[in-house]
Amino acid sequence: MINTRILEQRLGWRTGDQSDGTDEPESRPIRHEAVLQGRIRPSPGQTRRSPRRADIEAAWSTLPVVARSIDEMTAAQKRLFALDRTTPAAAALDQLRTQLLRETKANGWRRIGVTSPTRGCGSSFIAAGLAASVARLEYIRVLLLDMDLAAPDLARLLGIAAPGAISEMLTLAAPPKKWLLRIGENLALGLNDSAMDNAADIAQSPDLIHGLSAVIDALAPDLAIHDLPPLLTEGAAAALLPQLDAVLLVSDGTRTQARDIVECEHILEGQVPLLGVILNKSEDSGRRQRRMSRG
Repeated sequence: MINTRILEQRLGWRTGDQSDGTDEPESRPIRHEAVLQGRIRPSPGQTRRSPRRADIEAAWSTLPVVARSIDEMTAAQKRLFALDRTTPAAAALDQLRTQLLRETKANGWRRIGVTSPTRGCGSSFIAAGLAASVARLEYIRVLLLDMDLAAPDLARLLGIAAPGAISEMLTLAAPPKKWLLRIGENLALGLNDSAMDNAADIAQSPDLIHGLSAVIDALAPDLAIHDLPPLLTEGAAAALLPQLDAVLLVSDGTRTQARDIVECEHILEGQVPLLGVILNKSEDSGRRQRRMSRG
């Protein structure tokens, strides 16, 4: 994860010793009030899966299995080569996993959103890759949800057919076994096959919010990763922020502007903590930085 101030320098917005007479935006503490979180908090000295362990185990065991492991799925689908644990991309995701788990454990966070300023930054890939990386730690249970109601992409990305519209499953409070899928023993998938025109309205529906809380409560995952729509262009993203503990922001190293990152920070401020900024697609970031410096 990259501090946004460092990102500003990397994108050529401001160098470390540059002064243009304007002050940097004031850094203010973030206030976060959980809404309908349904969070399971272990008592001191008690493990997360204690009184409800039997119910949780039963809920996971009933989920249909689409692959016995992440590695089996990536081996069967060559299109998923980037998630192969031997690739540089997987190694980078493992590093991100280490930082993410350290922060979530330190802060008691469980519901993480992955979003971007605009479409095309690769947030769905990061969400899927991060879920796969964490799920390789067999003692951690992960739930990956496609909450981009306007343009769902996880099912296509993973090459797995979605059982239906995730918004319908959530608003109807469908049992997890009716619409969630499982890879291995510890990765659950909530996929979506229907794009919604009124995604922002649906995202604010009390039925959907309660359904989202109920499914996370039923499975009690150690980490619930929400693949979100873009923050600057889709109202549904902001509508879902109160349901999250923290957010990862994915930027496109070839076209995301520093002002986009700052605008996203302003939207998140006072609502949900920003875990960090991931600089994706940054192979030609050096050329981009030189171009922006001249501009």
